[in-house]
Amino acid sequence: MSNGTLTRVLHRIGRRGASLAFVGLLCLAIAASLAFPPAAPRMAPNYAALAAVAPLGVWALAWCATGALCLVQMFLRSDRIAFAAATALLLLYGLVYLISTFTGDNPRGWVGAAVWLAFGGWIALIATWPEAVTVDRATGGAAVIVADAQGLIQSWNPQAAKLFGWSTEEAVGRPLTILMPPRLREQHSAGLAKVRATGVSGLAGRIIPLVGLRRDGSEFPIALTVNAWHSDDGISYTGVIRPMRGADVDPD
Repeated sequence: MSNGTLTRVLHRIGRRGASLAFVGLLCLAIAASLAFPPAAPRMAPNYAALAAVAPLGVWALAWCATGALCLVQMFLRSDRIAFAAATALLLLYGLVYLISTFTGDNPRGWVGAAVWLAFGGWIALIATWPEAVTVDRATGGAAVIVADAQGLIQSWNPQAAKLFGWSTEEAVGRPLTILMPPRLREQHSAGLAKVRATGVSGLAGRIIPLVGLRRDGSEFPIALTVNAWHSDDGISYTGVIRPMRGADVDPD
């Protein structure tokens, strides 16, 4: 895979997707170690503690299913099930190790418990990350706007301020409709309501030609790429906006 292709893939799946890829591959490796353990380690305290709860084959199946789920959902707009499954399995693994320490079956099980519980907490933390887009070569210095499920602006970069004429302090908390002509606002509100009801955005990943509205009331052509992602607060959106040819934009 070339560097350009890898960059496009990473930009497509984002930080959350990249984390799921790592967790998915790790889950598959753990599944293999449980499904085909060497004879000597099979009798080790760690394996014995796990086998006391469920056969190693069942553990292997659980890890394999979780890994496959992570690798599939890393490419999807909704990845909450994969994060929840991975977090639950990691925490369960840690609890088994911890309990085996107190029962005396695995005297040093607390070491593994600390690792697995910390790992589970890390995955739970990643699940709260927004799929934020930073201004780099991936966005080409475009305007980047993050909005919540109600269409209220949550984040606003300097390029957006330059393009639309609203400062960050003025824009954050206002509805996205301030960026579009009145004739487009009803359609926008209906689209947001549909995504809230279905949990799916049919526009995600597409380049959409639209008309933007500056603070001074002037209109100009834009190209919008939108991505919908899920957080504990519901669906949120990241929009990357570039002025199209013919738009009068101050380059400074």
